[in-house]
Amino acid sequence: MRISLKSKLTTLISLMVLVVVLATSTVYLGSLTRQALLDVKAKGEFVANLTYQHARTALAGAMVPAGVDVNNPQDLRRFVSEKLAADAGLSTALESAVGYSPTIDYVAITDTQQVVMAHSDPAQIGSLFAPAQSFENLRRAGLLRQLRVIYGPGEVYEFTLPFDMGGKPLGDVRVGVATVFLRNEVTLELRTGLWLTLATVVLATLTAGLLSFRLLRPLETISRGVDRMARGEYGLKLDVQRSDEWGALSSKLNLLGEQMRGEKAAYLELQERLDQLFANLADGLMLFDKDDRLALATPSVGRFLRRSPGELLHRSAQEIFAGGAALETALEEAFENRQPLAWKPIEPVNGSEGPRLAVNVQFVEERGEPLGALVTLRDTTTRAELEDQFAVATRLAAIGRLTSGVAHEVKNPLNAMILQVEILKSKLGGQDQVVVPQLDILSSEIRRLDRVVKTFLDFTRPVELRIAPTDLAAVVREVFSLAEPRAKQNGVRLVFAPDDVPATARVDRDLLKQALLNLILNGCEAMPSGGELRVRMRPHAGHFELEITDQGVGISAAIRPKLFTLFCTNKPGGTGVGLAMASRIVQLHNGSIDFSSEENRGTTFRVVLPR
Repeated sequence: MRISLKSKLTTLISLMVLVVVLATSTVYLGSLTRQALLDVKAKGEFVANLTYQHARTALAGAMVPAGVDVNNPQDLRRFVSEKLAADAGLSTALESAVGYSPTIDYVAITDTQQVVMAHSDPAQIGSLFAPAQSFENLRRAGLLRQLRVIYGPGEVYEFTLPFDMGGKPLGDVRVGVATVFLRNEVTLELRTGLWLTLATVVLATLTAGLLSFRLLRPLETISRGVDRMARGEYGLKLDVQRSDEWGALSSKLNLLGEQMRGEKAAYLELQERLDQLFANLADGLMLFDKDDRLALATPSVGRFLRRSPGELLHRSAQEIFAGGAALETALEEAFENRQPLAWKPIEPVNGSEGPRLAVNVQFVEERGEPLGALVTLRDTTTRAELEDQFAVATRLAAIGRLTSGVAHEVKNPLNAMILQVEILKSKLGGQDQVVVPQLDILSSEIRRLDRVVKTFLDFTRPVELRIAPTDLAAVVREVFSLAEPRAKQNGVRLVFAPDDVPATARVDRDLLKQALLNLILNGCEAMPSGGELRVRMRPHAGHFELEITDQGVGISAAIRPKLFTLFCTNKPGGTGVGLAMASRIVQLHNGSIDFSSEENRGTTFRVVLPR
């Protein structure tokens, strides 16, 4: 079963809090234990000092009998033992000391030979004393050892105080502490501390778990969003309404998703254009990597090698060119010898009919290391046809220039004819009602012919671009102000949706305004019953995209292929010049224009301008 990251983090935080609380609780329990041992030590040392004072008092009032040499250690030890054993006050003090604290097991005074001189149990006087471990060892031990000793089998630890007289050592005062009684002293405080620790651990763990679960709840939403973004759903919006780091993270992920969606759209558009370019490319291109394996092949390759490019991808050059035909043999030898070919002609075998081919092979190297190879296959027959078409196009261009000159020469006589007709009408003064209507018709037709000639001249005349950095959003707003009267007349609402990123491109401001105005006016005229015309502007990595979308009648399928052709129109009374002029202006800026349309649903024009 897969555990979510939120559950892992919640568990980890709870465990960390648990460890911290346990560590703190251990320190607290250790402090309680040490304090209890310090209390026992204070009582034991107090009893030892009190016993020492009683023994000194008993000896101070005793007379040394005759015959006892105080300089003889044995005589002195015997004298002290007898006096201490016989002193009733000392015996009473020793018995009272045992009752003073429940933890004290015994109080004794031993000589230097470990013989008991006085004891809280009189039966022990005169016996050889077995020393116990020092209580200081227990006090300085670790917490675990202290607890094992206190709650383990009963043991005795003792305090020792040196006992002397006149600077001569006589023995030691010993106070024994029984761990069985010490357990009763410590247990109450330890039990209270243990319950407090347990309650703190449970409360802290639950609190940490609840807080971490609440704080990390947005992580699940963000995780699902990232998973969907990983699947390519870049338009997803993470709905995390918070002002903390989670909210900032979700906002950044939303922005990243928008950028990735834009980049994906740009990539798909580029891929589509490359596919279109390769599909329309007459030459066959084959790109090989440094290991001579085919990495890229255009569709035209299949026409030359009689195999589909998909079948050849990732195969080595030796496999691809192993067919034995003249073209394949030439390419195989070129790859074996690493010898470039400069448009080597490939003749048809045995004079058979077929296309005449030429092959070009270039090997790319850097510092003597191969990087790849580019093979270009060309149908020279097609090239000859293209040269013929180019010659025809050149002749047509010459005819166009000639026609433009003729149109220019026709314009002047037309102007003179219009002037003469007006003069003739003024001379008649409306007297001859038979001739005036014919003159009006003649004047109208001459003016129409003049408009056609003027339009043709404007379209064929070379245009000088005045390029300057231009704010595209400002241009769109200026065009909206110019188109506002026509829009209100048709009941059209103009909407501009710019992107937040500043859009500045190097264009001819006046020409771009003319092109956009033609597109927007066409959209308004396509909605005689009203509607909405929306302009969107989207910046991309290397270009800006303007979308003009209307809700009009759409463009009929019959004229879509020639929509940008001069004099092509689907509007009653239209001249067919506006879209052709807009297309020409966009092309002069190294941009592109296309459209999509559905009849009775609307049309969208897309204008792409380089940055």
